[in-house]
Amino acid sequence: MKYLIIDDMPADLKLLKRALIKAENTVNIAQNLGVGWQRIEHERNNGNPFDLVVLDLALDIGSHEFTEENAIIKDALAGHHHGDLPASGQTLGLRLWHRRKELQQRYCYMTHHQYLWISKLTQEDPEFEEQEVYGNTKAIPERISGLILEKSDLWPDNVAGKFRNAWRVWEDSEWLR
Repeated sequence: MKYLIIDDMPADLKLLKRALIKAENTVNIAQNLGVGWQRIEHERNNGNPFDLVVLDLALDIGSHEFTEENAIIKDALAGHHHGDLPASGQTLGLRLWHRRKELQQRYCYMTHHQYLWISKLTQEDPEFEEQEVYGNTKAIPERISGLILEKSDLWPDNVAGKFRNAWRVWEDSEWLR
């Protein structure tokens, strides 16, 4: 499989990247959302899209490229008392979700703070079709838990399987059809 991991701390990914490559996967890493978006578009335009994009939920570096998505995320995070988070990988996730049928791009999140994923950001097309509002006190629904991965649970011996499982959730849910 071909992965793009967007994380502002790439040094923390060395073991996972090595394990994925050893398992005969291709791994690209981008340190911010803007570069990640450029790579997604580039690979898609070349007819060689990523099988899965893995987005870090808590980033230190934002991107001016996602004005509309940033506004939606910032408002939602502030409503959940996390308005001081500099950037969220969910800004790119929101763009990928709303353009999923056009882009045909699967993605998931990884984080040390799963409560930073905000469900139902938009009423008309909520991410992962999640109709309930989840925040600080509610657990992520089981049916999408494979798409919001806890970083401390990702190890060299299981990362390939967890990423394949995220890919499978997209297939089983038929969100790209």
